[in-house]
Amino acid sequence: MRSIRRSLLGYLLLLLAVALGAVGVLVDRFAKAAFAQREEAEKQRIAERYRSLAATAKSKFHEEVAARLKTLAKDVQWKISALIGIQWDGRRPLFRLPEAPPIRAPDEAGVNYRLRSQLLPHATVPFPAATALTLAALEPRRTQGQGFNPYVYPGAPGWVAYDAPRMIGRFQESLRKTFEDDEGLRYFQISLHFTIPMLAERTLVHVTSSDLPQVLPLEADWLEPTAAEWEPRFDDVDVPGQGLCRRGIVANHVGRGFLFWIWLPPPPLPMTVPGPPYRLVFGRPDVILRVAIQMVRPYSELEERLAADQQARDEQILHVQEETRRELDQLRSRLILIGSVTFVSLVLGGWFIVARGLSPLRLLSDAVSQVSEKDFRLPVVPAQLSRELAPIHARLTQTLTLLQRAFAREKQAVADISHELRTPIASLMATIDVALRKPRTPEQYRAALEECRLISKQLGQLVERIMTLASLDAGKDHTQWTQVEVSELVNGCAAVIRPLAAANEIAVTVHCERPFTLETDAGKLREVLMNLLHNAVEYNKPAGRIELHAWRDATAAYFEVRDTGIGIPPESRDKIFERFFRADSSRHSTGVHAGLGLSIVKEYLARLNGSITLDSEVGVGTTFRVTLPLTLTQGPSVGSLRPPGPSGRVLRPEPVGTPTREPATDTALPSGS
Repeated sequence: MRSIRRSLLGYLLLLLAVALGAVGVLVDRFAKAAFAQREEAEKQRIAERYRSLAATAKSKFHEEVAARLKTLAKDVQWKISALIGIQWDGRRPLFRLPEAPPIRAPDEAGVNYRLRSQLLPHATVPFPAATALTLAALEPRRTQGQGFNPYVYPGAPGWVAYDAPRMIGRFQESLRKTFEDDEGLRYFQISLHFTIPMLAERTLVHVTSSDLPQVLPLEADWLEPTAAEWEPRFDDVDVPGQGLCRRGIVANHVGRGFLFWIWLPPPPLPMTVPGPPYRLVFGRPDVILRVAIQMVRPYSELEERLAADQQARDEQILHVQEETRRELDQLRSRLILIGSVTFVSLVLGGWFIVARGLSPLRLLSDAVSQVSEKDFRLPVVPAQLSRELAPIHARLTQTLTLLQRAFAREKQAVADISHELRTPIASLMATIDVALRKPRTPEQYRAALEECRLISKQLGQLVERIMTLASLDAGKDHTQWTQVEVSELVNGCAAVIRPLAAANEIAVTVHCERPFTLETDAGKLREVLMNLLHNAVEYNKPAGRIELHAWRDATAAYFEVRDTGIGIPPESRDKIFERFFRADSSRHSTGVHAGLGLSIVKEYLARLNGSITLDSEVGVGTTFRVTLPLTLTQGPSVGSLRPPGPSGRVLRPEPVGTPTREPATDTALPSGS
């Protein structure tokens, strides 16, 4: 047998475990979400700080590229100016040719050119004038003195054609040596565009650092005269071997373009041909130089600078993740510890708490155990019990009261049945004893047997009604639902009762306004009406009358049995439906008047979902009204089923295997009350 204490404690512990688990899951979920939100905020803060540092470093990186490009442009400006012999006074150039500019051809070049010039007359026709003109064109003398105009530098075309290509090479070599040793200039390119107007030739050469694997592309517009107006341009280019780089291009310095005029000084040549010296003065330079400077710097240098910041960022993010995980683990451990301590505490104290709470139930149990068949009272008052047990106490008290009444009723029923059976049995035994006391004639024996037969019939009727009530109490009586024509049923009942009524000079009339059908049990309804009609005959006055009315409305069908009998006293109206109760004690206790008819009527109507009421006046008469609903609102009686029939109406077949007792016939006269 299960223990209520253990069950309650188990349910309580189960509920507590579920509640603690649910609370733990919710707290863990909310805490996890909060920690994740905080972790995400910390990550964003760290990432934002790193982005700020990276943006600052990138801006500084770009500024360094721009500053270095500006410095390189300035250095190239000064270096080229020094190579061609231009001196600067602040931001303005002073064109003064030194005696020996750095790009002056070496003496060996002058000797070679002089030899070529001396051999030239031998290659021409022997005409002195032609030879002199050729030499004058090839070897003009330089102007000396104070009035020299540097912008009109006399030069020999032959010397320009001879020395210009060599001068370009000297430019490249000089610039390469100048900037190659600078550690801050690893990736640069100086584009030199030489134009020789007298020869209509153009040459583009590049001075490139050794770290650049190939020449950087350059747009031709940067070498045009309009490039002086261009601002420095910066962009990102992909350099083979270096990856993505920051590039800067400039073609001017402090608002002036990199445009240089170059005069090539020829070596002094003695005049070997007789005649006056001849000079040619040219008003434009021998070579025009335009310069564009490119400088790149790999972003890998920026990434190297940011490597430490990236590592610090990753370490901080990892630290935040580990700290969040550690705090979440600590919270879960605390939740588990709190839940475990709470659960163990309730396990230890719950037994006594539940026992304390069940003490009123134990008190009620002890009180119930003291109830016996002699004393049905509960020796406990509701004030001693808890509020929850008060309905149970009331219900138990009501049940014990009903049991006490049932015991009393059963005792009374046994006494009534014994009393009802004793008189006919005694009469039967007396008749038999009288018939056997001495020899009788056949007519006397026949009369005795007729009397015994009548007494046996009365006993059979009494036993039949007792068995009917016993079957109703046991729930073995079943209701057979069919469509009943009410007018035919009430007329049939009146036809059966009329002979008995006529013997007592009582008139029976039937009133049925219009025919109608009713779904009910025809046998039980006939038994009800026959009992009421039989009582109306038995308790009526001589020359009285009985009226049977039947009608219906929208919800129910009604049957009334009115008589002009002796009436029922008010004190007996609540008892006439009890078994073996007879309102008129002057009637003999025969099997026909055993006080069971109205009890059977009440039980039948309960199974037909109907009701019965009465209206009686002593000395005037009694009216019984039976009400049967047209639509069933209650469930079927015990043992009856209502599956839908093929015609749409509802049938109530009997359960298989259950014996069905035939309803009482119309000729069976139920006993009155």
